[in-house]
Amino acid sequence: MHLILLHGYLLQGTGSNIYVANIAKAWKNQGHAVTVVCQDPASANLGIVDEFYGPGEDIPSKPPGDDSVRVVVPDIGGLLPVYVFDRYDGYRVKTIPEMSDQECETHIEMTSNILRKVAEQGASLVLANHALFGPIIANRALAGLAVPYDVKVHGSAVEYTLVPHPELMHYAVDGLQNARRIIVGTQYVKNRVLEVFASERSILELDEKLKIVSPGMDPDIFKPAIDFDTNQRSFLDNVKRMIRENDNGRKTGRICPPEVSSQRTYHDALVQVAESYDQRAVDADLPEKWPLVEPREPIILYFGKFIAAKGVGEVLLTIPKVLSRIPQARFVFVGFGTYREHLEGMIQALVDGDEELFSRCARAGDLVETKNPNDWFRALASHEADRITVTGILDHEALGQLLPLASLTIVPSKWPEAFGMVAVEAMAAGVLPLCNDHAGLRDVIEAVANQNAEIAALMRLERATFVEQLPTKIESALNFLYPIGFSDHHHRKTVAAKLRRISMEQFSWDGIARQLI
Repeated sequence: MHLILLHGYLLQGTGSNIYVANIAKAWKNQGHAVTVVCQDPASANLGIVDEFYGPGEDIPSKPPGDDSVRVVVPDIGGLLPVYVFDRYDGYRVKTIPEMSDQECETHIEMTSNILRKVAEQGASLVLANHALFGPIIANRALAGLAVPYDVKVHGSAVEYTLVPHPELMHYAVDGLQNARRIIVGTQYVKNRVLEVFASERSILELDEKLKIVSPGMDPDIFKPAIDFDTNQRSFLDNVKRMIRENDNGRKTGRICPPEVSSQRTYHDALVQVAESYDQRAVDADLPEKWPLVEPREPIILYFGKFIAAKGVGEVLLTIPKVLSRIPQARFVFVGFGTYREHLEGMIQALVDGDEELFSRCARAGDLVETKNPNDWFRALASHEADRITVTGILDHEALGQLLPLASLTIVPSKWPEAFGMVAVEAMAAGVLPLCNDHAGLRDVIEAVANQNAEIAALMRLERATFVEQLPTKIESALNFLYPIGFSDHHHRKTVAAKLRRISMEQFSWDGIARQLI
C-alpha cells in the first residue's frame, strides 16, 4: 500500500513530530510505501528517510518503493503557521490567529497542490495530522480522487487555537466533515473533541467517526539498560557526537544573566538570554559538567519542554526537600524551551543562597503556581548543588541511553496532556513515572492499574496538590524500588520488567500503526 502522512511541521523534536516519524517508520517496517508531506527541510538526514524532495523540486510520477519512506516538503512561501509561537530555522513564523485570511488560504492552497500530486500516485490512504490545517488541506487536495483520508487530532491545535479563537472553527469543520475517521489518542481527547465540536456533532458524524487509537513508543529505542556503566559511556559518546554535529548549545561561561528589573521585563530578559544559543542543541559543555553517576545514586529525571505548563519549575522547587530526605539522589533535567534560563536562575539562587533571586526566577512568566516559592527555598551546599544537572535537548539515541539509568521520571504537566508519551517511553525503558492524574496521563496510569494496582498508586499524583506530594511520593517510590538499599537493584529490575511488558503490550508503535490502517 502507498500510505501518505500529512504533517505541517518537523519529524523530530517532541509531540506530534515524533508521532508522525514513528508511524512512518512502522509502516515502512511493515512493507508499505510511505510518503510524508511535511515542513522538515533537515529530514533527509533522518535514518528512516530513503528519498527527499524539497520545495520546488520535481516529484517523481511514481510512488516510492515498498519498505521505503519518501519525504516531500511543499513550498509554503516561507510562512509557517503554528499554534504556539516558537522559532523554526528558515521560516517566518506566525500563530494561526495572527495570520490574515489570505495567508491562511495561500498556505492551504500551496500545500494541497503538492498533496494532490502525491495522492495521484496510487495512494491508498492519507492520514492528516492536527485539526488545523491538515484536514482542510486533505479535503481540498483529494476532491474527486478515490483516496480516503483520516484525521489524527492532537491536542495543541484544539486547545491553543480553536478554543480561544472560534472564528477559525470553519477551517476545522470543513476538513473534518469528509474524513473517513477522526482518530484521537485517549478517552480524554475524545471527550474534549465532543465538547469543543458539540454544535457540529451531528454534521461531523462524531459518534460514528471518532476512534481511539493510542500513540506509542519505540521499544527498540526505549529499553532497559545493558548495564549502568555501559549505558552511561554510550550516553556520553552520543552527547559528544551531538556536539560535533552542532556545538552552538548552551555553555555556562558564555551566559550573561540579565539585570534585576520588574517582574514582567525580567521574564522577557530571561527569555532573551535563552535565545542567545541554539535551544535545539545539546549543551556544549555537558561532557565536562556531567557527573559520573554511580548505580547507588538514584536518578530522578525530567525530560520534556522547559515551559511553565509542563510543571518543570515545580519539580525544581522540591529539590532541597528531596535532598534533605535522600542525599544520594541526583536530578537530571533534559529538554529545551523559553524557560531554560528561569530554571538556571533558580538553581544558581540555591547555590548562592539568594532567596530573592530564587523567587524572582520562579515567578517570572508564572513559571510556578505556588503562591510563595520561598517556602521551598533552602540554600544548597556545594555537594548538593552538584546533584542537579541540566543537559539541554537530547536526540533519541542519547536519550535512549540515559533514560534507563533513571530510577524515576517525573511527568508533572499542569496543562491537560493529550497523551502521556513521556510516561510510556519511561515505562518501556523500565523507569517508574510519577504522573499528574488528569487528561491523557490518566490513560497511562489506568493501563498500569489494570495489571498492578500497587505500582499505579505510586505513579499517581493529584494535579491540585502535586507540589506538596512530590517529596513524599519520590521517597516512597524509591523505598519501593530499593527496599534494602540503593546498592541492591533486584526489586527495581523486577518492577522495570513489569513496566516494560505493559508498555510493549499496549503502546508499541507497530501495533498502533496497524490499527491506523
